[in-house]
Amino acid sequence: MKVFVFDLDGTILIDSHNIHPSNLRAINMLIEKNKRIIFASGRMLPSVRKLLKRYFSTEFPIIAYNGSVVWTPEHGKIMELRIEPKRAAEIVETLRDLKIHRQAYVDDKLVVEEDNEYARSYSEHSQIELTFVDDLAKLVAEHGATKLLAIAEPERLDAIVPKLRERFNDVLIFKSFSNYLDFVPSQTDKGRALRVLAEKLGFDLSDAVAFGDNDNDVALLQSVGLGVAVRNGTKGLKEVADVVVEENFLGGPGNFILDLLARGLID
Repeated sequence: MKVFVFDLDGTILIDSHNIHPSNLRAINMLIEKNKRIIFASGRMLPSVRKLLKRYFSTEFPIIAYNGSVVWTPEHGKIMELRIEPKRAAEIVETLRDLKIHRQAYVDDKLVVEEDNEYARSYSEHSQIELTFVDDLAKLVAEHGATKLLAIAEPERLDAIVPKLRERFNDVLIFKSFSNYLDFVPSQTDKGRALRVLAEKLGFDLSDAVAFGDNDNDVALLQSVGLGVAVRNGTKGLKEVADVVVEENFLGGPGNFILDLLARGLID
């Protein structure tokens, strides 16, 4: 095992801002052993970098926006996908008609057109300031979007997903949290992004271990030699995982790694 890939929210984080102590200890031990560490998140790139900077003095390769962006400290962005401008504007207008909060990620900025509890809560969650515009549809019609996000009560999102997927069948639509509905370019997934990273940095995916908790981690776990889900993960992810470990709030990923280290199974 030479490469370790970690999802953040629901996997190594115990809340929006903190890595569980067991996970932190395990990652630091892997760093000492010169293992390659990668973080793969649905969060925007600046949010991931800001969070990691609190814990580590070095920077790591990052898969952000659920796989729309791949970044390395040495090369910067080596991949960036976008929802094309016309389609992004149509999605924003549809969500607006449905009276569901919508926000866009454009040039690594978190952009909204309404100042409400959803926007403020997400800003706190991601630790990223909001950028306000008068017309979000107009903005994305000019620039496209790395990702769009709808936020509402879980049952409201569940009710609209089938029609949204039917209308926007050239865009991937899935939940990253029970109350978050992501819209990303059709080619986007964390597994594909990891393959791009492996080719650029020259490592073998069969030597990689990946940890996740949600359906947006399915392709990631399927792309590596060992896929690990936390017990609080979705049913779909646990079905494809090779191993299921303790919940995120118990430090499951870290405890799993620390046990392997203690048994000499990670050289």
